[in-house]
Amino acid sequence: MAATPPPLPAPAGPAAASPLYLALAALLTVLALAHDGHVEVVLVASGVAALLTTAAALAWLQPGANSRAYGAAGAAWGTAVALAGTWPHAEVAGLSLAHLLVAAGTLGPLLVVLRLLRDARAGSDDPPLLVDALMLATALATVGWDAFTRSGHHGGTGWTTSTVLTLTVTALLAGSATALAVEHPRLRTAAVGLSLLGVGTALTAICFHHERATAHVAVVVALAGGTAGLLLLPRSGIVQHGGQAAARAARRLETASLVPGPILLVDLVLLVLSPRSDPVLFALYISVLVAYTVRHAATARAVDRSYRALRERALRDELTGLGNRTALQDALTQPDREQTLVLLELDGLDDVNDVLGVRSGDAVVRAAAENLTRVLTGPGGTAYRTGRDEVAVVLPGDTATALRHVPELAAAVADAPAAVDGASRFPLLATAGVAACPLDSVEDPMAPLVRADIALRDARRLGPGGVSVYSGDVAAAHARRSLLRERLTGAVRDGLIAVHYQPVVSFTTGRVAKFEALARWDDPVLGRVSPAEFVAVAEESNLVVALGEHVLRTAVRDAAALGVLAAGVGLTVNVSVVQLQSPGFTDVVRDILAAHDVDPALLTLELTESVFLDTDSPAERVVTELAQLGCRIAIDDFGTGYSAFGYLGRLPVHVLKIDRSLTRSVTEDVTGQSVLTCVVDLANRLGLETVVEGVETPEQAAVCRYVSAPLGQGWLYAPAVPLTDVPAQLARVHPVPESVQPVA
Repeated sequence: MAATPPPLPAPAGPAAASPLYLALAALLTVLALAHDGHVEVVLVASGVAALLTTAAALAWLQPGANSRAYGAAGAAWGTAVALAGTWPHAEVAGLSLAHLLVAAGTLGPLLVVLRLLRDARAGSDDPPLLVDALMLATALATVGWDAFTRSGHHGGTGWTTSTVLTLTVTALLAGSATALAVEHPRLRTAAVGLSLLGVGTALTAICFHHERATAHVAVVVALAGGTAGLLLLPRSGIVQHGGQAAARAARRLETASLVPGPILLVDLVLLVLSPRSDPVLFALYISVLVAYTVRHAATARAVDRSYRALRERALRDELTGLGNRTALQDALTQPDREQTLVLLELDGLDDVNDVLGVRSGDAVVRAAAENLTRVLTGPGGTAYRTGRDEVAVVLPGDTATALRHVPELAAAVADAPAAVDGASRFPLLATAGVAACPLDSVEDPMAPLVRADIALRDARRLGPGGVSVYSGDVAAAHARRSLLRERLTGAVRDGLIAVHYQPVVSFTTGRVAKFEALARWDDPVLGRVSPAEFVAVAEESNLVVALGEHVLRTAVRDAAALGVLAAGVGLTVNVSVVQLQSPGFTDVVRDILAAHDVDPALLTLELTESVFLDTDSPAERVVTELAQLGCRIAIDDFGTGYSAFGYLGRLPVHVLKIDRSLTRSVTEDVTGQSVLTCVVDLANRLGLETVVEGVETPEQAAVCRYVSAPLGQGWLYAPAVPLTDVPAQLARVHPVPESVQPVA
């Protein structure tokens, strides 16, 4: 068995300094006892007690990241006070050694607090806390000097210099502790202790020559306050930006401005009532003014930084770093040059979000923004993110100039997925709407964006990657679509959409085998509206679900009431993909059939091929449910678009409706005849029924019968007729065409 390696030695922690501080305490005690001159026993005892307390705290309390610094601060103060008590009357270059030692010892706790002040404001736009501490310290030092000198404490130049030095250091400690407490209210107790350390140390240094009792009390207070303060400070760092920003700002204002103000005011009143010539006092007053000036200058800079940061945040899109809609409005307000707005829609982004997740989609958007920014460097344009999948680009020049740059912008968008792992298999195209930004316009500055959006909607009709320029025709078409949408909403709500019925006729018997229900709309304002137009608008505005359900309910009710279904004649109704994706569509169909006691086999639901392109899509599952209900499923417009045969064996399809474009070609060329023959033969072999749409001539009917197509639909038999004409169509027998082979 391999030998176990010896454990690594543990790094020296804060507790390792405890023996050192104990040894230092013993050394100071021996030094004080061996000293021949006068010794201030209370000061020496307080210093030694500080060292002993520090050693005990490091040995017994739970250590933290700041423990070593706190221990060193306590030891520095204790050592300095003990040495000051050992040589209380010594001088160095005419300066009081005791004062110098106390000031030096106080630097330890001061550096600790200053470090905490720095950490508390790191990364913030607010003024540094040291500025507040400096203002408080200068006020305290000024008032303290005035109070000491008025109470009879005087000395030579050396005494004055060392006293001012001591007051400065101890006042800075008290002011820093106060500023820390204002920023972090939970540190108030520790800050009070450190403030007592500063004030008590100053009293000790200044009073022990003439008022020893006061000095002895002060040093004990300083020892207790310093011990409590250092023990209560956070040993594992400090939480930045304590409290809410507004509350912190109010507390700082009250403390740094309102607290020293009244104190100085009282001192000024006293100076006016009892004037005296004191250059040191006047110098301290000047330091207060300088501190106030520095503080207000820092505040002004902080306000300016905050304003710039807030403005930047308000004008920037967080995800991409591009300008947002507000920034775009600024760019469009009173432009100084001719501009054109290009509104880009990222087609295909939903596929990335659905398959790879929103995080990948966001990465693609960021990549597109970076590509656009790089491409726009040349023409001098600017990009703005105005929506989840929309980017507006402002280009200099007229629309003709902008159109020349649109291919570059589209390429920049198309290249974005390549920068994201797994997204390169999803094509991303840019559909663009272009609108001019006139220089002399006094209208809403966002009007170009509205016009570009109108042009973008027009471009969508061309498919992904389409481009449209706003014009009078585009605006008129948009206005008509808007009016049509408004009128259609009311018509669907009030049941004003009529249902007409076009017969589907048997080529072998000439009788009607079923009726197809078709929506028709005559509006008092718009007149007769083409189904292709209002159905497209219904799909855009989510009215298609209500419209489709209205047609289905009306058709089943009418067919049941006229006895069409009782006669065994079927009913065909068109269903959109949106209807299939709406919740509970199968239940709607079931309820309608049950309400009129209709056999589901007599209802055929016509769908487009696009429903079946996505394997295991929600729409495909609904189609399966409808087939299980007993309804027949028809594929409309077969022979155009995708025409993928794979789903015919995978899905419950019962009927193929051959598109009129194939029907038109059966009497014109051999290719059309061959395609029709193949489709009908495939359907017959699969057990599917075929309906040939667009039968308009007897010759076309003859060819259809020749290739064994069972049913036909078209103007040869009848257009879609209103409900009142249905009985006549039901009784009518159409001429049966002879089965004639077409001539090539």
